[in-house]
Amino acid sequence: MKKKYDVGILGWWYGKNYGSILTYYGLNRAITKLGYNVLMVHEALGYNNWRVKWPDDILSMQFARRIGYNYTEQVHFSNLPKLNEQADAFLVGSDQLWNPLVGRVNDDLFLDFVEPGKKRLAYGTSFGNKNVDKFSPAFVEKHSNNLKKFSALSVREDYAIDIAKAIFDVDAALVVDPVFLLTAKEYDKLAENATAKVQGDYLSVFFLDPNLEKRKVAEAVADKLGIQKIVVIPNPDNGRDHAREIFNGERFEVLAEDTPENFIYTYQNTKYAITDSFHGTAFAAMFKKPFSSIYNTKRGADRFKNLLKSLGFGDTRRIYEKDTTETIKVNKNVSFDIDFSKADKYINEGRMKSLNWLKDKMSVKENRSGKASSEGGLKDKIKSLLPIKIKSSKNVLHNFNRPTFVANNNAWQVTTTKKATQLLVKPNKSVRGNLVWCELPIPLYMHQAYRINIRWSIKTTARSINLHVRNNKTGKFRVVGNIAVKGQTNTTRTDSVDFIVDGDGYDQIMLGAVHFTGVDAGANIQSISIEALGRAAVKKNNISNAPSEKAKELSEKDSSRFVSAYAQNMRSRNTGNAHALMMFHSHGLEKGLSHDDFRPGFGKIAIPNLAVEMNKWLTDGHSPNDIFFKISASVMRSYFERHKSLNVDVSHFRKLFEPRVLEAIANTNDEYGGVVNANSVREAKVKTNQDKQFLDVVYDRRSVREFTTETVADDDIVKAVKVATQAPSVCNRQPARVHQIDDPKQIRSLLQHQGGFKGYKAPPKLLLVTSDLSAFVFSVERNQAFIDGGLFMMSLLLGLEQVGLGACCLNTAMSTEKEAAVRKILDLPENEVPISFIAVGHYDPNLLVARSKRLSVNEVLVKQIN
Repeated sequence: MKKKYDVGILGWWYGKNYGSILTYYGLNRAITKLGYNVLMVHEALGYNNWRVKWPDDILSMQFARRIGYNYTEQVHFSNLPKLNEQADAFLVGSDQLWNPLVGRVNDDLFLDFVEPGKKRLAYGTSFGNKNVDKFSPAFVEKHSNNLKKFSALSVREDYAIDIAKAIFDVDAALVVDPVFLLTAKEYDKLAENATAKVQGDYLSVFFLDPNLEKRKVAEAVADKLGIQKIVVIPNPDNGRDHAREIFNGERFEVLAEDTPENFIYTYQNTKYAITDSFHGTAFAAMFKKPFSSIYNTKRGADRFKNLLKSLGFGDTRRIYEKDTTETIKVNKNVSFDIDFSKADKYINEGRMKSLNWLKDKMSVKENRSGKASSEGGLKDKIKSLLPIKIKSSKNVLHNFNRPTFVANNNAWQVTTTKKATQLLVKPNKSVRGNLVWCELPIPLYMHQAYRINIRWSIKTTARSINLHVRNNKTGKFRVVGNIAVKGQTNTTRTDSVDFIVDGDGYDQIMLGAVHFTGVDAGANIQSISIEALGRAAVKKNNISNAPSEKAKELSEKDSSRFVSAYAQNMRSRNTGNAHALMMFHSHGLEKGLSHDDFRPGFGKIAIPNLAVEMNKWLTDGHSPNDIFFKISASVMRSYFERHKSLNVDVSHFRKLFEPRVLEAIANTNDEYGGVVNANSVREAKVKTNQDKQFLDVVYDRRSVREFTTETVADDDIVKAVKVATQAPSVCNRQPARVHQIDDPKQIRSLLQHQGGFKGYKAPPKLLLVTSDLSAFVFSVERNQAFIDGGLFMMSLLLGLEQVGLGACCLNTAMSTEKEAAVRKILDLPENEVPISFIAVGHYDPNLLVARSKRLSVNEVLVKQIN
């Protein structure tokens, strides 16, 4: 007779990675401590090719036997009902067990084999990311029924609560990741059994996806912190050889053996941890080890953001794969001084809350139908969020009268009366960038369909009005409909706009003053209501598909992105703005210092403004070693020294700077700013193996689209970028950025969205040149990002030619949807605009290329005749 168990746990506890192994270790031990005996259910076979026979000697199975798990053998899914004879209850969790895009997700993970009357629970189970478009009607119909048979459900991401309600019509609680169910002391027992105990002071590196760039970042962090020894924890899923290849050299020690015990011991005793692993981040926080995380976009950056937000760190623990020695040096958060109080509170309170949830739900009594006694889910109207046909034509999520509007500046006058909210555009303020919005009662779900109904009267001479949705956190907005005015002004009317949401976080309705023109232009809004629609029920979008309208829409998106990023009113709103303004003012002083007809005492506008930004920089806690701050300090030192040599009193300017800033100015030198002779060497030239004259570089460059298999050295890319940094930019603000992509899968995906490289094999490397909009300080600089980015891109192409590489620039004239896809793949921030992709590689000199005949000088050069 088979042994009876209180609960059978289903999940990926047999996975070959520390995250999965320790996730289920935490869950197993937490339930065992509650007094229940546990059976770990192995993966069922027979569903599809993803379900395979797992070797018995892999890392996870060896750990299971050492720990003393009771576990089943792998059987065909048709034999799963027999488990009802062995266990009184069943539990699934954690991991992405309910994400239909994962091949291993099948009916058993929804406990379809469990008999009525037996308890069914889910702990911290995930649907994957926020996107709900992945749930097909068939998937939803089948598993809504399965999930409604559960006694209780819990999830690990806050947005999963909304998905459970809106898509599957079930309630779910929020709990902590299972690794947090145990205390740090409870992991000491594992660490005691470590077979590889590293000695001395060291920095630990745990990268699931290591590469040379991450190695350089790890070295830069270790150098800044004064740690010589770096201990590398390989990815246990066949990553040992790769780790040894990348982390070679006397400074590195690769952990001798892959075991969870060794992983825990190494983390518990490290001086500092760097990781691109979600659970590597979690354990660093639990053990209170100073750490930095590289958000792993391949494995879901949202998970890192959600975790670090919950722990109270926000993005302060984040470093980037593209970080340099300089950016690491000036990053104040790369430090041993970390406050873990908020993280401690989240972990301890979350542990108690989650353990109480487990204790309570494990003891829930089932009724005869097999359901728990609690009511669940939303009403039928929420089902309209599904991408299926809706029977009811009226699915009002919310209706609000006299909505409260707020504006981003004083261009709007907002007044609330007994009947309506009055929006009035002030004279001469009907221009782009003057915005007004109101909150929606709930965030809108990505890829879902809605109808907004507005009861209002309008006064404008414009032919139409654009309606937008806006993300309050990011400031991002998009047009969802165009409402024709048709001369119907000052008449109460109801307008409806249907649309499908193309992103997360939209929670506001927005209007732009540019659409309200004429005398006393504006609107009286009586009410706004929102209906959730099935995708098939969406009417043809009010936005015209005519080329002129499409161009207008794209232009408005570009404009809104610029407005959100640049330094409005010459005041910094972010780090990029602060850099831009310091460079703008200091470069203006450099130009004054370079005049032959020198005017002592100049800078009455520039210096006070520079003082404001430099003072604010240090007050906000930024580093005095930041390159832009150092340039500004160096310029001011040159300014003060020049006037001292001329016996001109400029003490009134000196008083504008705070003592800490004056100290930085006094301690700097002329290496970073000031003036030099025109024929002097500004920076050391890049050394290459090719001795080419300028005209050879320019005339030999070709657009190469077919490359050899020869490896492209990262050092050659670095040299080419170094050449490109010599390109001019407005006020030397240097907005250009270069994103290097090495992963062949990412390269193919990006080129598919770019669309102009079809028919050719993917290049060995792909670069994306972007321009940072936060580097601009005036509204008239709206196009400067593309000018500066283009100058940089051309210099980069010449740099690639100089180092002997072939290249082809590929335009980024993409649709909004394709650009959004590119941004998601590269985790590209909104303030950076794409300039051009560049395919890079070695090539056969005898390769055929397009002639690409150039125009004659007479057709290009236009001489003005007096």
